[in-house]
Amino acid sequence: MKEGLIVYLAGAAGLPEGASFTAAARALGRAGQEVELVSPEEGFFTVEDAWHFLFTQGCGRIHLQVAAPEGPERLRPLGPAVRLCG
Repeated sequence: MKEGLIVYLAGAAGLPEGASFTAAARALGRAGQEVELVSPEEGFFTVEDAWHFLFTQGCGRIHLQVAAPEGPERLRPLGPAVRLCG
């Protein structure tokens, strides 16, 4: 069973130009095998769409982490990760 992580970027500012989202998400410490982004500028627009995509990719356990960008490869978690399913 694969694990997935949805990172919801809080605030209007997206990731800085040229930032590596995958590296920033893995630095959060709870990165699964599949990682998806929910933000107004890139990735998915809703958590539901990201969850559905991960679920159809075979992820049995999916977590949601709300975070704010703090630099090119750093995200600051705004609370604990929440398990959505699995």
